[in-house]
Amino acid sequence: MRAELEPVISRKKEELPLGITIVTPEDGLVDEVQADWLTFLLCQMYVEHGITKNRDRLLADIAVGNCKIWFALKEGRPIGSAALIKQSDGSVEVGRAVSLHKSVGGLLMLMAVADHLATSTTPVVAEVRVSDNFAGVSSGEATQIVCFKHLGLNPQALVPAFNHGEPIRQEMFVFSSSKKIEAKAPVILPADKASLDLIAGTALAMASDAFADGLSVKVSSEFPFTPKWNLVRQEPFSLVVAGDGGSDLSTVLAAAEGRSPFTLIPLSAKWGNTTAIVECLNEGFVPCGFDRNVNNDGHPVLLLGKLREGTLLAPIKIVNGLLSSNVEAAIRRINQSFKSSVRVGMGVRSRVMVS
Repeated sequence: MRAELEPVISRKKEELPLGITIVTPEDGLVDEVQADWLTFLLCQMYVEHGITKNRDRLLADIAVGNCKIWFALKEGRPIGSAALIKQSDGSVEVGRAVSLHKSVGGLLMLMAVADHLATSTTPVVAEVRVSDNFAGVSSGEATQIVCFKHLGLNPQALVPAFNHGEPIRQEMFVFSSSKKIEAKAPVILPADKASLDLIAGTALAMASDAFADGLSVKVSSEFPFTPKWNLVRQEPFSLVVAGDGGSDLSTVLAAAEGRSPFTLIPLSAKWGNTTAIVECLNEGFVPCGFDRNVNNDGHPVLLLGKLREGTLLAPIKIVNGLLSSNVEAAIRRINQSFKSSVRVGMGVRSRVMVS
């Protein structure tokens, strides 16, 4: 991929107006200045951004190399940024991209990825904004072009995970990776038409191009015990997992929604989890797609999300021709499902009810 990026990077550099310079991590910019510049840019673009709320964490990540930032300057002031952020699974995320000048952010993202590919084979991942222009925050069209056209990232899930702007609104992001999902076991779904139809039109369609060897789906009519649930994280959104020693889903969801407008459940689509899937759907969770990593047995991990009723959700805009028709249709259906849920509550009442 790196060889394919170099001509694009060269062209974009040639198109830069006079007076714009690029600062790379090799230039040795002081950590505090990097943090200040990034915070300034994120606040200029989004009014409020989750990264800016914890300066100490940002400084620590910069200091140890977990966050490497590229900047564009004009007259000595930052006008664009992009960063590589190390992830716990060994991948690197390209993100925190801001451009106060046309094409600058895309160039910085491409330079960051090219730098990574020069020394590493670990995957590149991104949370690609697909929000339209809304209430003072620009659209994510340029980022879509960089990630899907130039980087060739594979979309895996559509998640309203983060909030920006004033008024604060949730925005849709396509979770994507340069490496396809390597599933060694099938997706096991409940043998229930309502559940199957919903998951097929959302999560399965969303990740239709994301599996290295295609996707095997099997159904099960066995509905074992109802699991317990635990709230394990509250920022930047609530994360709930199935496990022992927890509480019922409605209780945990109430706690999660008290902390954040968005709640995500990653649930292994394996034998024995069919009851948990139906319970999530009955509680109004939307199947969003699949995690880039499979579980220990090789089963894909289904992502289910829920927005708190009354949450403001920014409209989406998808650049034509970048994604397959299946994925585009899935994005629109998932988005519509979330829009419906914040208005009236969506609970999909399956024929298989969880007691």
